[in-house]
Amino acid sequence: MTKVMLDKFLLHAIPRAILLYGDSEFLVSYYAQVIIKKLNSSYQRMYFEEYDHQEALNCLGVNSLFGGTNILVLKLYTALHKKQIQDIFYMLAHNPNSFFIVELLKSPSITDSEYAKRFKAMAALFKPTSTLQDVFEVRFFQPSRDDMIKILYNRTQELGLNMNASLLHFLLDVQHNDLAIAYNELDKFIYFDTITPQLIEELSYNLGDVKLESLLNCLFDKRGHLIATLQILHDEGMDNMELLRELGRYFYILFKLYGHSKMHGNMDSKEALGYKAPPQIFNVWSKRSLKLTTEKYLMLFKIMNTWRVQQLQGKDVVMQHLIAIQQIL
Repeated sequence: MTKVMLDKFLLHAIPRAILLYGDSEFLVSYYAQVIIKKLNSSYQRMYFEEYDHQEALNCLGVNSLFGGTNILVLKLYTALHKKQIQDIFYMLAHNPNSFFIVELLKSPSITDSEYAKRFKAMAALFKPTSTLQDVFEVRFFQPSRDDMIKILYNRTQELGLNMNASLLHFLLDVQHNDLAIAYNELDKFIYFDTITPQLIEELSYNLGDVKLESLLNCLFDKRGHLIATLQILHDEGMDNMELLRELGRYFYILFKLYGHSKMHGNMDSKEALGYKAPPQIFNVWSKRSLKLTTEKYLMLFKIMNTWRVQQLQGKDVVMQHLIAIQQIL
């Protein structure tokens, strides 16, 4: 099942058992919470090594005379075995008031290819049976910009915030496209009647911008040691795929500004990006965007695409591509 299909299904029904996995850890956890909210009941959690199979069966096997709902939510790094899934599905089939949600996440200690083996093995077991329908597995990819804005907008409606799409785009850019941080940051704005880019920058800017700035200085201005800077980013928790996404987002912003300048003869962030960037950020963006030619932008995007393909294949190629990018800049 795809994310779009799950959205449609949730409009009129709730899955009895569902496996959530994929590239976006935020979406995995987000949709688990969406389903839990729809069930509107208390639930039992088991995280990672806490999983106890017999306790899980006991939770799902409770048949309340008062119509209560049993919800078991697992957050795992390791796939469950076939016999464990069969036991759980048996309990679900004989207890129609029970629901099962699994968030299968990628352990920091394994490669992308190993994670793929795990989720494919477990996804193959999440199929409807003759006695248990509404069993699904959903793989999530990194959300598009439009999907991020929709999720953030829905959250603003829940919180009663007056934030338009332009402000939400700005919040995402301030947080370097980190949807999880941007989503959590929205809670800060419930105390303000008027929300402006300046307020967003004041409350949120420091969380998202510092991570990449040292690396960008290395790449553009040849300031600092590239290997040491990359190691610091890794130590702070930024993995190679996240680094790839952040650099891709940054170069896309520069390219949009560059294209607008070539087409209209001026540099206007409001027209090019859909919002007015803070002056100190825009000054850096504008200077860097004009340092590059169309040919160099195409070379950068080709490198980013090759990097992504090799990264998904489990290859450690980050340094060679950073050096290639630095040479272009």
